[in-house]
Amino acid sequence: LEESLRMKRSLHGDQDHPDIAATLLELGKVSRQAGDLEGAKQQLEESLRMKRSLHGDQDHPDIAATLLELGKVSRQAGDLEGAKQQLEESLRIQRSLHGDKDHPGIATTLQVLGALSCQAGDL
Repeated sequence: LEESLRMKRSLHGDQDHPDIAATLLELGKVSRQAGDLEGAKQQLEESLRMKRSLHGDQDHPDIAATLLELGKVSRQAGDLEGAKQQLEESLRIQRSLHGDKDHPGIATTLQVLGALSCQAGDL
């Protein structure tokens, strides 16, 4: 993934690009799973910044997915308030995109929010 990111940055320069943002998301996931929470946070925040730059104020599934991953990192790092904000924003975006329909992304975000509530003692 790091070599892929290097190549994509070389190809696209300093421009925000969906391929770079997607690779940063995947790197963030891998870093979180490896326990590198600071690295994961940096990669995911850069991915989120790019996606917001590319999509503006529009709700977009890529933004929701990145916020979900950031929420997981924040929760794992013990930043429960930050995690709650990120997860709730992800959920809001997903519900605006999918309405009242059942959707796997909404279900996953609700599951992580539930686990966060347990961890915070907000039952």
